[in-house]
Amino acid sequence: MSYVCLWSPAWPTGAASPAELSSSLLQHTPRVLVGARGRVWADARGLDAGALAVALLDTVQRHGITSVRAGAATTAIAAELAATGGTVPLTLVRPGTDRAFLAPMAIDVLEPSTRLATLLAGIGVATCGDLARLDAADIEVRLGAEGVALWKLARAHDPRLLFGAPARALPSASLSWVEYALRDAERLLFVVNALAQTVCTALAGGGQRARAVALDFTLADRTTVVHRLRSARPTASQKAWMRLIRALLERVTFPDAIAGVVLRVESATDNAGVQGDLFDRGFANAPAVERTVSQLMDDQGDVALVPGNTAHPLVDARTTWRREDPAAIATSGAAGVARGERRQVPSPQLVLQLVTPPRAVAVDTVARRDHRVPVRYRDGRTWHGIVDAAGPERVSGGQWEVPYAREYFRCVREDGTLVWLYHDARAQGQWYLHGWWD
Repeated sequence: MSYVCLWSPAWPTGAASPAELSSSLLQHTPRVLVGARGRVWADARGLDAGALAVALLDTVQRHGITSVRAGAATTAIAAELAATGGTVPLTLVRPGTDRAFLAPMAIDVLEPSTRLATLLAGIGVATCGDLARLDAADIEVRLGAEGVALWKLARAHDPRLLFGAPARALPSASLSWVEYALRDAERLLFVVNALAQTVCTALAGGGQRARAVALDFTLADRTTVVHRLRSARPTASQKAWMRLIRALLERVTFPDAIAGVVLRVESATDNAGVQGDLFDRGFANAPAVERTVSQLMDDQGDVALVPGNTAHPLVDARTTWRREDPAAIATSGAAGVARGERRQVPSPQLVLQLVTPPRAVAVDTVARRDHRVPVRYRDGRTWHGIVDAAGPERVSGGQWEVPYAREYFRCVREDGTLVWLYHDARAQGQWYLHGWWD
């Protein structure tokens, strides 16, 4: 039996509430769940459900609550109805008899909606056994999805997962010494290597990979210095983590000798398969690419780049790239994830795709007032007709750097594509394709 349910028709005034009872009940079972309408669930997996139910009832009664009834069964629905529908303090449903236990009960104990209860009465279904004997296909056609869910409960097929898998503690290893203190980095690295072997073996045995680890160094003056490391790719490889740890120990200094060290995993992920990759639409080489990129980031340091924009008049000179810590990049998507969880859908908009560097093209023009506008251009061997051109937008400057003078045109091609052309007045009238919008 997997579940024990405690229920009271009304908790006495002045007595402990179900939530307040949880700490006392947890002395008998590893997990307790306080549900709605006076239900208190206890996890009986791996335990003697009958003895557990007796212990829980005794605990509740010692808190001054004598009207509580308990039910124990393999399924949650049978345990709940054993508690709420029983007439004795404790009702035990033998394993394998949950469906038979529910069969004689009125269909109302499953709490169907008013509409569904009317339909069930119309076809002569009065008990859980009557509903359980019907065919699933007939139930789906006549009663819909709600009827199928009720039919499953009548057959003691309860999909509720009241208690999920227990959270496992993340691996850690520690070593301390009292008769001496380490000042030699090589000896310290030897100690950490042994701890890393223990932690990585535990990760591999549990089917996990570490995203981040922490090193807690206890100094001779009894203070603690914490250094955190994050891998570009979750891994359980001792070699990969020792590469990062070695690089850390080479660049840090400690104010005092070290008397102990703890290596602990701060975050980990399961060994889930890679679902996609930017470099291959078929996702065939995703693991190899991720492994190569992560090793590059771990070996070379901050090779990841992030853009920074300035107020330069030229778009192609406006963005500069700077190095960024891989750990910061790994968490930079939190805002986007939060927006996605709030279901904030961005509004549709055109995005300028720059051609870097601008590509020289041949352009035919016609006169318009004091300037000439493009009517078609050739990109490679293909000519593209232009049906409309807005401009020119004249940009010039660069007195203290490279001078520039350009006339920009926003053009609509015959196929509807919006392109960005400019005329370089300093390059003998050469035209360039600078980008397009999509």
